[in-house]
Amino acid sequence: MRLASALAAVALAALAVAGCGSSPDGEPNTDRPAQTGAPQGAGAPVGAAARSCETGAVAAEGLRATGISCERARQVMLGWQRQGSCAAPAGASRVSCSSRSYRCIGARTDRGTAVSCSRPGRSVAFVVKP
Repeated sequence: MRLASALAAVALAALAVAGCGSSPDGEPNTDRPAQTGAPQGAGAPVGAAARSCETGAVAAEGLRATGISCERARQVMLGWQRQGSCAAPAGASRVSCSSRSYRCIGARTDRGTAVSCSRPGRSVAFVVKP
């Protein structure tokens, strides 16, 4: 009797595992995102959506703000541009500094210096033209 119960439990477990990762027609579910602990239909946390902002500067483009206003993002960007410590030394491919209490890093690219500044729960990104 124990053997029969054990075999029945193994058979049920095998059936349960066989059904995981497949759609009703037997095809793998490769087009659906992985399930997380968030309830279905829940979006990003409040303030986590990035927004595009006008730079208001000729020497920068692609200003993006997350968790802060566009005005504050512009202030951080302009602070980066004005501070001498944020300019990359000749031949350097990366630079870091602080701008308006945000920690910033920049990396030289073909389009200019890609800059990312952040502090807990907030971030700013932009490209400074060469």
